[in-house]
Amino acid sequence: MVRNLLIVSILSLIIVSSSCNSDFDVNDTWRDVPTVFCVLDKSQDMQYVKVNKCFIGNLPASEMASVSDSLFYDCDVQVKLHKKQGNSILKTWDFWPVDSIPKESGYFASDRNTIWVGKPELSEGFVYEIEVNIDNGRIIAKGSAEIVDGCRIIAPDARAPKIELSRYTNDCNIKFAPGKNANLQETNVYFNYLEVKTSGDTVQKSINVYNNQSYRVSNDSYTTIEQAFSVASFYSSIAAQINASDESVARRLVKMPECLTFSVSTADENLYTYMQVTKPSSGIAQDRPIFTNITIDAESKMPGGAAYGLMASRYTVSLSKAVGSETLDSIARGMYTKQLKFQPWTDNYYITHKPYDK
Repeated sequence: MVRNLLIVSILSLIIVSSSCNSDFDVNDTWRDVPTVFCVLDKSQDMQYVKVNKCFIGNLPASEMASVSDSLFYDCDVQVKLHKKQGNSILKTWDFWPVDSIPKESGYFASDRNTIWVGKPELSEGFVYEIEVNIDNGRIIAKGSAEIVDGCRIIAPDARAPKIELSRYTNDCNIKFAPGKNANLQETNVYFNYLEVKTSGDTVQKSINVYNNQSYRVSNDSYTTIEQAFSVASFYSSIAAQINASDESVARRLVKMPECLTFSVSTADENLYTYMQVTKPSSGIAQDRPIFTNITIDAESKMPGGAAYGLMASRYTVSLSKAVGSETLDSIARGMYTKQLKFQPWTDNYYITHKPYDK
């Protein structure tokens, strides 16, 4: 849940920042421009909508952004999600505002972080339209997306009791079905471990040992995607990210049974386009186009205005696997990781936490 919230919040901050720079003449007349962000995720119970407003003034943008009144509306804001088939609305869900989810500190005000949350029933095959009604219809912003659904991991096999990654010359294979309406795919593999401190405390940690992001024009749900990373890169990644000279660590253990977590996220064309347009420019010219699929509805009391933001859909699935004794031994004694204080497979922790031996 926190992860989904962070993605939506980051998107909102990016668009607010880009909408309040030199694109506007500071001496021009102020216009009420809302920003709306919603990334529906059928794999999650809760859905989130971020509503902000653009701001303008004679002070530095970083100073104005630190004030909550610059970012949030002080009037009534109603958020609804419509399930549609054609032009017909089949069902509507109301979202409610919460301020209980904290936001990381930075340029933007963190004393208030209003997020609209809801629990709609999402189904593939329908269009979902977000409707944000600001100040009793003065501004009505809308955006729509189809649901990404059906992403599943095929390999590693969920039925297998464990996997072994002990031979450096081998590969770890990943295979998944991206699901319907999915154009963007991102695969991550996390290595989960425990640090036992010299103080006696135990801290759970996780590092990313594999990341792959790809895009395909076709979103045929029957197509499967295959990826692989070398076992040697798995060990070298562990060695590169864990501090071998940390004297506060007495020993380390591979977490059982969630040793490795395979995570696959797929997303629609809207999210892909937004990510491409808003990523940092590596060229001399720094001007970037603004992507938005949020529009002002003609039923607004102030029609014809502008709105920025994103309405998109994604789906996330994960699978955690235990590793076997050979892998534990390679992590503890192998040439890449032997200096990291990982314990051998004979450690009492592993003896009592082997789900595949039960």
